[in-house]
Amino acid sequence: MNTITFTSDQLCALDDFAVLHIRGADARSFMHAQLTQAVDSESLGSNQAVLAGYCQAKGRLQASMLLYVDPEDSQHLYAIIHRSIAETVRKRLSMFLLRAKAELVLSELRVYGITHDAPTTAFTLPTTHYEVQQSPAGTLIAAPSHNGTARAWLISTENQTCAVDAAQWQVADLYAGLPWVQETIYEAFLPQDINLDIVGGVSFKKGCFPGQEVVARLHYRTTAKRRGALGVIATEHDLALAAGSDIFDADDSARPFGRIINSAYDAVQQQQVLLMEVLIDDIEQKTLVTAAENGHTIQLQTLPYAWEIAKY
Repeated sequence: MNTITFTSDQLCALDDFAVLHIRGADARSFMHAQLTQAVDSESLGSNQAVLAGYCQAKGRLQASMLLYVDPEDSQHLYAIIHRSIAETVRKRLSMFLLRAKAELVLSELRVYGITHDAPTTAFTLPTTHYEVQQSPAGTLIAAPSHNGTARAWLISTENQTCAVDAAQWQVADLYAGLPWVQETIYEAFLPQDINLDIVGGVSFKKGCFPGQEVVARLHYRTTAKRRGALGVIATEHDLALAAGSDIFDADDSARPFGRIINSAYDAVQQQQVLLMEVLIDDIEQKTLVTAAENGHTIQLQTLPYAWEIAKY
């Protein structure tokens, strides 16, 4: 067990996230059949977490989540999910339990973010993406980073003292190209629209899940025309751009060009950071703005991964 301790200047409280607890003899098999990623006992061990999506029948995402297994009891799964949709998704999944020996409840566990980049720090975080470690404070899961800074989620029963603004964590998620479904984009996007397949949230080998036919057809029979792109807007204050808001091509403002997936303000760089769903054809030649008239200009940035993934 990792014996590290944390200080408040390394921690932020991620209160926008909740933890869904799935427990019972059929918990793994039930969730495996519902999600876009494999979480059965052969696919998900106690030392690794996985991203996954939950889709409706037409393939549109009702949730994205990060799942891990209780190291002491593999019949218990936990899912980090945006708080704005947690209860809705819990109720939705519970409708399909039928005779499955499983139960879904909202846990009292809290989610924190830990960041450190100093080589003299007295502890080490897990560094392989989604690697799971246990510590006295709770479960640690390595988070992706765009610049090599070590980041990890901490899921804990304890109240932690935090001195870091959660917006800094949200910004790091955006720079890493990590999308989160929340209430305002519930059922708005296919997994490919927000790059969930690229960041490891979709398995095309696991078998059926709700919406699988639509998602698999887009993967195997065509090329995704819409993807998540990274952009920034120079600004001295938070523009509070809502997820799901339209963005436009400055030369064709008659119709939206895409939508915001997630957004947060980077106070250090003084810029609004956006992950946005866009038409990717000739995207480099477009001038994107936040409104059809008098909108803020969005500067495209490079994601830490490519848009294309292997078909097989």
